[in-house]
Amino acid sequence: MLKEKLTGKIGRKMERILVGVAMLVLTRRYPLMWPVFLVYVLKEGVTAYFAYVARQKESFSKSTRWYDASCRGVTLLVLFVLFIKPDIGYFKANILMSVSMVCMGISVLGQSLPKCVAVKRGMNAGRKRYGWRVGVVLCVVVYYLAGILCSGMPQPRVSDAYKESLNTNTFYGEGACCDRATIFEDNEEALFERVRLIHNAKERVILSTFDFRDDEAGKVMIAALLAAAERGVQVRVIVDGVSGMLRMGANPYFMALSTHQNAEIRIYNKINLLKPWALMGRLHDKYVIADDTAYFLGGRNTFSYFLGATDGHINYDRDVFVYNAGGSAESSLYQVEAYFNEVWNQKETKRFHDWSAKARLTSVKNAKAELTELLAAYYTEYPDVLTEPDYAAMTMPTKKITLLANPTTICAKEPTVFYALAELMKQAKAQVTIHTPYLICNEMMYDAFAEIAKQVPKAQLMTNSAANNGNPFGSGDYMAEFSNILRTGMELYEYEGGVSYHAKSIAIDDDLSIVGSFNMDMRSVYLDTELMLVVDSTELNAQLRGIMEQYQAQSGVVAADGSKAYPEGVEPQVMSRKKRMKVGLIYTLLGWARRLM
Repeated sequence: MLKEKLTGKIGRKMERILVGVAMLVLTRRYPLMWPVFLVYVLKEGVTAYFAYVARQKESFSKSTRWYDASCRGVTLLVLFVLFIKPDIGYFKANILMSVSMVCMGISVLGQSLPKCVAVKRGMNAGRKRYGWRVGVVLCVVVYYLAGILCSGMPQPRVSDAYKESLNTNTFYGEGACCDRATIFEDNEEALFERVRLIHNAKERVILSTFDFRDDEAGKVMIAALLAAAERGVQVRVIVDGVSGMLRMGANPYFMALSTHQNAEIRIYNKINLLKPWALMGRLHDKYVIADDTAYFLGGRNTFSYFLGATDGHINYDRDVFVYNAGGSAESSLYQVEAYFNEVWNQKETKRFHDWSAKARLTSVKNAKAELTELLAAYYTEYPDVLTEPDYAAMTMPTKKITLLANPTTICAKEPTVFYALAELMKQAKAQVTIHTPYLICNEMMYDAFAEIAKQVPKAQLMTNSAANNGNPFGSGDYMAEFSNILRTGMELYEYEGGVSYHAKSIAIDDDLSIVGSFNMDMRSVYLDTELMLVVDSTELNAQLRGIMEQYQAQSGVVAADGSKAYPEGVEPQVMSRKKRMKVGLIYTLLGWARRLM
């Protein structure tokens, strides 16, 4: 018996030592493994202490062993997965390590709090074992639900001051202005031109994006930005708080960039679990600026769904590219840059991993070397990216370009962008065409669409069909609100191309083209930061209308009674049983929160 006990203790000690060594080995690849290791050491110290207490007080031993065994099982499983799947990716790896830390934290609390209470009261720890835990859980749930429900409430109205200040005539110009523009529709071309723009930058590069990932296209963009920083170019990147935490936090590829002396990354509205009412304020802008030369602005996030040639999942999207011909100080580029500086300098915008010591981590050094090799391979595959482009030949003349922007606070926003878009559409003389991936509207938005349909001879609205939509909640809401959408009187098209359509654009008559990040949903209207670029140009309008017509040729036309007609060769997408169940479940659970989705 004694021999068996000694063997068991030695075995457990060896296991703990081996787990610690495994964690230290994995720190060379995963920066987040350092805090995991420190929490593990803390947990082992607490477990050792209460194991000693358990030998003094029999009643404590079961609880201690249960918490320790459960936590040990989760930790061993996480380490096993990380060792056998080195290509798991930092997003999934960080989630696994976070789960491990949470389990270790629960183990520490589960062992210590009940015993502290029991020792203080002089009572058996087994009594009322779950009462305090249930109470804590209920309080946390109520706190978060109340906080989230408060987000964006009440939905503000447009102020009289803004209505008086808006003059739709100011969006039109007379004669050619300094800016020239064109539309980029192809994902591969959009990545190529971004990398070329960054490669030719001499002084500064600015990138704002809702979602930035370390997949193939994302790494190419990080590598291009890092190479620019190496050349002495000032690089500034701003990313939404959710993406910043889930996709970029403890990720050595982003650390390789953020720790460079010429680069800085900031996160807009970092997730703060103590402030659930602030979680809904998201940064949804997507643009790239290089020097005083040119910029992209549109709906593309910074990863392979939207950029580059990939064999995996893609979305169709759209950018407008604006070239400041002659480097004029009157260019709309400075409107976008002024907006960037406003967001960049807000108190809600925080620095991301700028501690230079992190650059010495092995994982960060390896990531930097990989990025350098990846960019060299991209240059080999696309040698023209190293050339000086003729932007004047690539672009078309414009009369005026104006930036429309939502307020930048994280709280509920005055719906200025939607109001301005609606007013511009109402004054159309012949035709309005709206393309949006989602339609999640309240009565104010439905009324605006109905007024547009009543005043404009030809008012068209195209969105993804429920089956073609890549957003499960968007699919569910479209089906649930279908009759309300029909009642607006807009000529409705359902895109059936088989790939989710993510572009957000409006063409007004034959002169105004509007492209940006703004979806026709309540998030874009009231909660997110959003940008739409209004371009007065008959040439750009013709280009945009031609592109829109190609998508509408692959769409079903919805009649006033809800019936649908399809052009020859167009087959409606069929929602799979799996997707139907997913959409139904998500909308059933979250339909009450549609204003937040």
